[in-house]
Amino acid sequence: MAISKVEFTEKVDTNLKANKSHERFYINFKKDGKRIERVLDYSSKQWDKRTRVSKAKQTLLELKEQTFNIGLNINENSTLNQVADTYFENREDSDWKKELMTTYRVHIKEVIGKKRIKDIKKIHIESVVNSMRKKGGSRQTKNGCAPRTIKKALSEALRPILKYAVDNDVIVKMPVFPEVKINRKKKIVNNASETFAILYKTINELYKDDPFYLSLFLFLYFGRRWNEVRTLKWTDIDLIHNTYTIRAENNKIGQDQTYDIPLPIRVAIENISTNKDGLVFKSSVTGKELYPPKLQLAKIKKVSGVEQLTLHYFRHILVSALGEMGTAGTILSASLGHTNLSTVDNFYRTANHTKASVEANEAIVKLLQNNKNENIIIDSTIND
Repeated sequence: MAISKVEFTEKVDTNLKANKSHERFYINFKKDGKRIERVLDYSSKQWDKRTRVSKAKQTLLELKEQTFNIGLNINENSTLNQVADTYFENREDSDWKKELMTTYRVHIKEVIGKKRIKDIKKIHIESVVNSMRKKGGSRQTKNGCAPRTIKKALSEALRPILKYAVDNDVIVKMPVFPEVKINRKKKIVNNASETFAILYKTINELYKDDPFYLSLFLFLYFGRRWNEVRTLKWTDIDLIHNTYTIRAENNKIGQDQTYDIPLPIRVAIENISTNKDGLVFKSSVTGKELYPPKLQLAKIKKVSGVEQLTLHYFRHILVSALGEMGTAGTILSASLGHTNLSTVDNFYRTANHTKASVEANEAIVKLLQNNKNENIIIDSTIND
């Protein structure tokens, strides 16, 4: 079906136009005698205009590179393995690329890799899901992979390969992906305020002479995800305005998010002695993104006594501690980087029923007194 070009009146860049709202974009260029046209629709995304334009430009560059590199070495009769090989060959080398290649090799290659790309349907993707449910690729997953692992394999390894085939006109459209439900359970935080205080003391004691790990764990302590921390660059930090930005590509809502820098973090990062360029928390060995600091986390768990601590559990403790103080859900949601308020209550904040009931009783007394019902007395020490 021919693409209607009427709505795309705003020039964004060479080979790239947008509609007036800059929610839809039209890519049009010619490479090696072949016309490449795409319409990008971001109208359903919660991105600002700047992010939408940036994403469109990035897609344009990727398409130009892919079209140039792909040549005629794959077509609709190529197997999924052949398309995957081409896809990975044209990705920049990184630890993330290696991880995706491993995921593909372990979970997808032997199951549907020999099928022709044009023949892959939802039923074949479901066979990958069923295979992973029965048996994983490691000793820990020998009895089957968790739903989260299955969903990650489909979304981060298989889907991009198929999208690559669509973008390069190898296949007409993406096959339908089966839904993989994840039953998320709220992690209970007992004595959140006390735990929160203990962790702060532990982190400062362990890393008082190590501003690198001090600032790293303080970022986690103040609610940042590990992926947001490990991808943070010095250019994302603005000490003049005392802010830092988590870029759209590194957070879950796909738009730049700017936060205030807490004083403890500011002091710590100012004392980091490495060259302040590139990644803030890059590996001292490879100079690339840091792997999860498991040994350092183990030290914090041992000293603090918080045995269930993980890099993500810091967020649960933070929200529950602030919840005990009565911090509004809207504040908690925004500070964590969520746009959906219910996420905080569904998955993060643990209610302190005792403290909440005391405060509720006190509020009821005030309410009744304000309504001149002074004779009504509520004694919270009486057992029912």
